[in-house]
Amino acid sequence: MYKKFVLFILVLFPVAIFAQEVQRIAHVNYGEVVMAMPEYALMQDSLKKQEEAFVTELKILQEDWVKKSNDFAEQQDKLNESIKTRRTQELYELQSRMQDFEQYAREQQEKLSQALLAPILEKFQKIIGEVAVENHFTYVLNASGILYSSPQGLDATPLVRKKLGLK
Repeated sequence: MYKKFVLFILVLFPVAIFAQEVQRIAHVNYGEVVMAMPEYALMQDSLKKQEEAFVTELKILQEDWVKKSNDFAEQQDKLNESIKTRRTQELYELQSRMQDFEQYAREQQEKLSQALLAPILEKFQKIIGEVAVENHFTYVLNASGILYSSPQGLDATPLVRKKLGLK
């Protein structure tokens, strides 16, 4: 009888402890908060400036290609075969440079975006942690990944916005 009682206590004890531990789960609208941060607006400005510089450079390359292509089309009948071949090759090389530049520009935009976004996300993550500790949340989920959220669910978005100083 004593063994059954001890076994019952050993089985029931962890269940009782777990039942007493309250799991508080909150959700945050990640996109709303990050896009409202002033650092995000600065990031967007930097990306736009770099993109404008790349677009300007690409337009110069395109104008050069159009000019050379038009010149070649006008003079094609008057040129001998070796010059035609050389100019055709020149046009292909210029077109290839434009494509390489477009690829380079995309890669640079992506690198800059990642470099500028990293500290924003670190700050956001730090604030999420602080809000979770202050409000005793066990978990904080991204609201956009939740398929259903009860109206009684804890929305930590206002708390995070307040902690970041956002309205």
